[in-house]
Amino acid sequence: MKKLLFIAAIAVCGLAKVNAQETSFGVTAGYLNVSEKVDLGDEGSLSDSQSGFYVGALVDIGISDAFHVQPEVLYGKTSDLSFIYVPILAKYYFGESGFHVMAGPQASLSLDEAPEGFSSFGVDIAAGVGYDINENFFVEARYGFEITNRIKDAPDNVSDKLNTFNVGVGYKF
Repeated sequence: MKKLLFIAAIAVCGLAKVNAQETSFGVTAGYLNVSEKVDLGDEGSLSDSQSGFYVGALVDIGISDAFHVQPEVLYGKTSDLSFIYVPILAKYYFGESGFHVMAGPQASLSLDEAPEGFSSFGVDIAAGVGYDINENFFVEARYGFEITNRIKDAPDNVSDKLNTFNVGVGYKF
């Protein structure tokens, strides 16, 4: 897992060098909600939700006026869980309004010890909306839908997935 985070950090630095004139670094923080859904097949399903916060760093790479790529590294904490998230989001801006939509893959790593038979690593599809208040401050909201099953060697109709919702503010330097 450390290798994955190292590779992500190298990729972020490499992408930042590609178009350095339109690249900005920033920080972000806000509200985090993690919901777990366990599907037990014919026996029904269970769900739980926990709230907390997230903080992190980002690189906003302007490819064109309307299209940006934004890799991030985020730490998330709820009452019982701690995570590292690494989203790589494509952002599309609507003219010069400051409004944008974003979507992309997101890796999530639980920092807590996973029970036997469970994986601490997951892959999500994240999507959201945002608004740049000015060239430094922004607000965003996004949802991460997990596509991997956290239960190792699970039968076809049994799964455990962690979805995330976050709303926050940020500052670009």
